[in-house]
Order: sequence, then structure tokens, then C-alpha cells
Amino acid sequence: MNIRSFTFLFFLLIASIATYAQNATLFGKVSSSQGQPVSAISISLQDTRLVAFTDDNGEYRLQHIKPGAYTVNVSFAGKLQKSESVTFAAGDNKQLDVTISSGARELDEVVVETSKIMNRAAATANKIPLSSLETPQIVHSISNVILRKQNAMTLEDAMKNAPGVAKLWDATSRPDGGSIFVSRGFQVTTKVRNGLPNIVNTNVEMANLERIEIIKGPSATMFGSIVSSYGGLINRVTKRPYFDNGGYADVSYGSFNFYRASADANFVIKKDKIAARLNVAGQNQDSWQDAGFQQSYIIAPSFLYKPNDKFTLNVDAEIVGSKGNSNGGNFMFVLAPSQINGALAGVLAAQGLNQQQIAGILSQAPQTFKQAFGTDKVDELKLDYNRSFLHNDVYPKTQSNAYFADATYKLSQHWTSQTAFTYSLSHNSGYSAYQYIIPNYLPAFIGSISTGTPSFGTPGTDSMARMVWNPIGSTNTINAQQNFVSDYQWGKVRNRAVIGVDYARYNSLVTYRRFTGSLFGVPYADVFDIVPSNGNSPKMGDFNKENVENAFAARPPSELVYDQRSEVWSGYVNNVTNITDYVIVSAGVRVDNFKNRVSDEDQTKWSPKFGLIIMPIKDVLTIFANYQNSFTNQFGADRNNVPFDPEEANQKEVGVKYSFFKNKLTGSLSVYDILAKNVLRADPVNPQFQIQDGEQKSKGFEAEIVANPYTGWTILFGYAYNDSRYVRADANVEGLRPVGSGPLNMANFWTNYTFTTTKLKGLGIGVSLNYSGESNAFNQKPDGALILPSYAILGSHVTYDMKRFRLGVKVNNITNEQYWMGWSSIIPQMKRQLIGTLTVKF
Repeated sequence: MNIRSFTFLFFLLIASIATYAQNATLFGKVSSSQGQPVSAISISLQDTRLVAFTDDNGEYRLQHIKPGAYTVNVSFAGKLQKSESVTFAAGDNKQLDVTISSGARELDEVVVETSKIMNRAAATANKIPLSSLETPQIVHSISNVILRKQNAMTLEDAMKNAPGVAKLWDATSRPDGGSIFVSRGFQVTTKVRNGLPNIVNTNVEMANLERIEIIKGPSATMFGSIVSSYGGLINRVTKRPYFDNGGYADVSYGSFNFYRASADANFVIKKDKIAARLNVAGQNQDSWQDAGFQQSYIIAPSFLYKPNDKFTLNVDAEIVGSKGNSNGGNFMFVLAPSQINGALAGVLAAQGLNQQQIAGILSQAPQTFKQAFGTDKVDELKLDYNRSFLHNDVYPKTQSNAYFADATYKLSQHWTSQTAFTYSLSHNSGYSAYQYIIPNYLPAFIGSISTGTPSFGTPGTDSMARMVWNPIGSTNTINAQQNFVSDYQWGKVRNRAVIGVDYARYNSLVTYRRFTGSLFGVPYADVFDIVPSNGNSPKMGDFNKENVENAFAARPPSELVYDQRSEVWSGYVNNVTNITDYVIVSAGVRVDNFKNRVSDEDQTKWSPKFGLIIMPIKDVLTIFANYQNSFTNQFGADRNNVPFDPEEANQKEVGVKYSFFKNKLTGSLSVYDILAKNVLRADPVNPQFQIQDGEQKSKGFEAEIVANPYTGWTILFGYAYNDSRYVRADANVEGLRPVGSGPLNMANFWTNYTFTTTKLKGLGIGVSLNYSGESNAFNQKPDGALILPSYAILGSHVTYDMKRFRLGVKVNNITNEQYWMGWSSIIPQMKRQLIGTLTVKF
């Protein structure tokens, strides 16, 4: 290119920018008279084609407005609500906030509810207000409208609406983030609340939740390594006070002695300035099995102070208590043949046999689950589905108190400051019980060894070992975060960014008190006793609190101490640039300094992310691609004393998002490829050490459809396929699918129709279906796999919404399916259950 051509293009670019700079921009927020953001509101300039819709945050933006005087029309559900006259000069950036009256909002409540379901704001994923179509990442949002229609009362209920997410474990009352789910082949727990770290120990209470966001893929760049996983994260978004008096109280009762009471009350203390809200709930759920229960409560006050349009302060708390020994069914583990045979080799060696003799005897022993049990399928094991092997006075207890504060200050037209602080403290105590399924050949061998003719009996499992330990400890976390968010517009170029710093401290000291019991004469930790696996024994009642305490007193306990203390200093930036109306690029990076205060080691890690969006049809169709990163700090060194680096995972993803027919058909399709590397594994040269060259690959496909064919009818559908493999790992799992990767195939479906006219107005009917393909409770060489069967769970619900009352009935597991979940364990799940709810609104 010669100098003349370059100069011509340069001045042409300057002229173009100058021309764009003559255009104006209108932006703002639409709220109800209660101060709540309202989505799906149409903002248009009369006699032009310029129109925008408010997102889930109630925000809108109109661009490329030529200078002049206009009438701004605000419409809701096709009806004009307000008109405002606005005059724009060249380059203006004007803010117009609108409040619509309660009467307007109530013109069609079903339309408002549908808009909440259809709109998928993605502010949390990037810490910047973005619409779903502007986000180069999959984010599923489950609104409180869906949760209310489904009568969802736990996080487990809510997660059934998230494509590609399945539960692996029930909550254990330990500081591991509550129930454990799987997403994209990796374990995910709920450790984020309103975008900030908050680690829970028990089932998550839904009473104070506005919605749940599932952010897919490695997300450490924005959230850090403590709370995110390689498969993503679960963010709980809580209810906030608003400027109106109102609320509700409800009671529920159902089968298996389910009862629950909850209330949500909002108070205006000073008009448009100060408001408070209180959410409370208490719940009991007994197991369908012969023993087992779960009781919990939450007290969640919140406070809003908004002295002016620039400053907002929110302060809230969660006081949560839980006790019980069964969120689902009992936890059952399995003694694998390789584990048993290794122990038997030691027994034989103690008898004076040489290695050749030992090898000869054990060559006759079962080598796989199928050989040991006569089957490799969990549903074919001869276990009583209705037997818990528990006692109701042997259970753990957890008490958690968490406090939160966040302040937002509008520094200028382009800059906003966000400051947040959280503190939580939890205690756990009591006794945690579990079981071991024992293959018949173990007692047969031990019983016959003294005869000189070892026998391995017949395949099967006729014995169950009842186990118990005593976890006592506490966990506390502190997090402080400061963000500065900017939003600039230069012609068609819009740039949004967040610059933030974050401090997190995590202290957990849990001591597991254990005693040594007898496994058919062999000393084994935590064994209380051994009973028939069919539960037909006079000894079944022996497993009670008094006898457990006597066992700890009679057998001097040992202590297994988990002391985890860390602090993390982080800085991050994320930038999103709308180069044109059709091209958006984003990039972010985090620098994270993690200090292990137990070993006095620290690591510094950089975590980048990149995104690209191309919109062939503006605000209708998005093609996106991303590169994302997460990491896990690893300490120690290999046999050459080379320190370990952080383990990390990188994701490449491409996909499509769409919003057709004026937001009546939305959804996404995506293909991802995740590589976890720097994974520690046993050193094949010296097993006493580890080496850091392990890898796990996870790739798959996900699809989501959210449709509103016509007013009152909503459809949700999701499908996920995941292929996970250890590609470089310990010899016993090399090339296999990790047991924590969940099913290969998953699908979810929900539809609801609510009548909006005739005498049936307010009556809603819904049906749900969740499918999970086969997965592995265990999968290793040479034992093989122990397979959890596929299942399809059908549910339904009926609601009747009136001005002052709401009635609801739901049936879970209509077909009374027997199914199991697990991750190195087997956990039977709830049978058919009927629950009714009465709500009084005020």
C-alpha cells in the first residue's frame, strides 16, 4: 500500500468515526413501583425503527440515534404504558429511567412471568451487565418463576432444569459445597452466592433465592480457583428488598412425613430510601426407607439503603441449621476385589506362605466386580431398596452463620464502583454413618483359611458392614472484593470493562474421630458391626447412638485431621468491546497468588480467557467461540525435588445462541473440548512419589431450547453428551471414563401451561421428565466397572394462582422408579412422593 492510499484510508476512518460520533445513545432502567427491575419492556422511538427490550436486569440501550426531538414510547405486553419527549444533540449519551405502575405490571402477570423465564441475563459470568447473546459462554438461568411453578424446595429440584447437570452425591454436612453435581465431566458444587465465594455444607435452602445461574466451563478467570471447577460453577442469586410492603407465607405437607413452612415479608422503612426483607423456612423430610431423616431451617434477613440514585447498600445474612442422616438414601461403598485381594495377600504372607504360593491361591479369587458379585449392575445386586441400615439417633449436625454486604456507587456517567464483603462460619458435629457392601468371597475365604483349603464361596453379597465416624470441626471464610465497571461509547464502538481486586481467606479444621473394628476378624477402620445385606437380623437395632458412643469409649479412637488454611490475593480485568453491531470481542485475565498457610507454600498463576461473537442477525442470532481457563493449586515436589505447578484446565468452545420470534424461542447449541493437564499421578518408577504429567480430556455437545409458543405455555428442553477419558494417568484408570464424570447422555424436559382467560385463569399444569444414561459407580482396572443403570424420572405439578392465595400440588417420580446415583458409591434415591402447598399472599 502506498502512502496516498494509506492516507486516504486513514482520513476515511477518521471521517467515519466522526460521523458515528454525531449519533446519540439512550440507555436506562425500567423498574416497577416496588423498585424491582422489569424485563421484556419495549423501548422505542416513535416514527423510527429503533427499538430495544429490557433484559433481566431491567436495562436497555438504544444506539445510533440521529440528533433531533423524539417521543420515547414505553410498552408492556403490547400496550403503551408511558411516553416521554427527549431531544438529542450530536454525541449525546442520555439516561432515561422509567417506573411503571403496579397496575401496569399486573395487566398480565403471566406475560411478566414468561418474560422472566425467557430472558437470560449473563451479568455474573463476566461481572459486567451483558445479555445472553452478548456473552461468548453458556449460562443457564433458572428463575424463581420456574421454581415457584414447580414447587421446587431444594437446589436438587432446581438443577433438574439445567442441561448436562446431574447429581452425584447428596450433601454430607462437610465443607465441600453441599450436594455434588457433575457438569461437562467434572464435579461442581455451589460455592458462589451473588457472584462471591460462599461455601455451604448442607442442602441449599431455596427460601431466599431469586434465581440460580449455572455458568459452564472453566471459570477461574472471573471467580478464582477455590469456588470454580473445570465444569463450571453454580451461582445462587438471592432476593433483595424492594420499596413496597408485601410478601407471602406458605405451608406444605407430603408423603414420607414431609412438612415445611416458609415466609417472605418485605417492609418499607422509609419511602424510596430504606427497605428490609425477611425470608424464613423450616423443613422436615423423612426417608422412604425404614430409617433416616433431614431437618433444616433458614433465617435470612436483608436490608436495602438507597439514599439517592448513585448509591445503593445491601446488607444481609443467612442463619442456617441442619441435622439428619439421609438427604436421599444411605451411602453405600463397595470393597473392590483388587482392594480385598491385596489385603488377603498380607493375610497369607502372615501365615508363612511364599509369593508363589500366594499368587497361586489368589489366582482363583474373583478379579472383577462381575466375578465377585455375579453381576456388574447395581440394580441386580441383592440389596433391599427400602432398608437404610441406619438409626434415627445417629446423625451429623451443622450450623452455619453467614453475613454479606455490598455497596454500589455511580462514580460518573461511565464508571461504577462495586464493593462487597462476606464472612461465614460453620460448625459440624455428631456421627456420620455409611456402609460397605462386602462380596461373599471375603468371609468365605477368611472362614476357610484355617482348614488349609481356602474357598472363595459363591458370587454375591450377603453381608453389609455398618460404618461410622465422628467429624468435629469448623470452617470460616472471609472475602472482600472491589470492582470498577466502565461503559463507554464512541460511535458504534461500545467498550465495557471490569477491573477488580479480590481477597479470600479459607480456614477449615475438621477432625474425624475413628475407631478400629473387625471385618470378619481383620482389623478395619470405622467398622461398627456386620449384618445381613437383606436386613433380616435381630442385630439391626444395635446401631444406635448409645452403642456407637460405647464403641468409641471401648476402642481408643484415632484422629484423622484435615487442616486447610489458605489465603488468596487476586487481581483481574475483563474487557468486552462491541466493535460493530455485529462483532463483539472480549478478553480477560486474572493473576492469583495462593498461599497455603499450613505448609507455608505459595503459588502465583495467570488465568486468561478470550471470547468472540459474530451476530449475523443483530439481537437474534449469535455465533460464539471462547477459550477459558481454570486451575487447582498443587503443592509438594516430585522425586527430583522439582516443585509442582498448579494443575489447570483449558476449554475451547464454539456454539450458537438464538432469540427468534420476538424472544419466544431462545436457546443455544455448543460443542466444547476441555483438557485438564498437570494432573498428579503415581510415579511409575517410585510409587512413593508423584509425577505431574497426568491428563484428562472431556469433550461434548449441549443444547437448550426455551420456547413460549403462545401466552401461558412454556417449554424447556435440554440435552447433553459428554465423553471424558483419562489419557495419561495411573495404570489402573488409564484410558477409562472417570467415575466422577457422570452419565454419557443426559436430557431434561419441562412444560407448563397456565390459563390466562376464562374461569380457569390462574390454573397451571406442568410435566417434567429427566433422563440420565448409564454411569459408573466404580471404574478401574482390573476390577472393571460397577454400573449405575439409566433412569427416566417423570414428575408433574398443578398450581392455582389467585390474587391472595396459591394452591399447589406436585408428584415426584410418578412411576415410582428405583434408581441410584453415586461417585465411588451407591446412593438409592427417593421413591414416588406427593406434596401439597398452600400460600397466602399479603
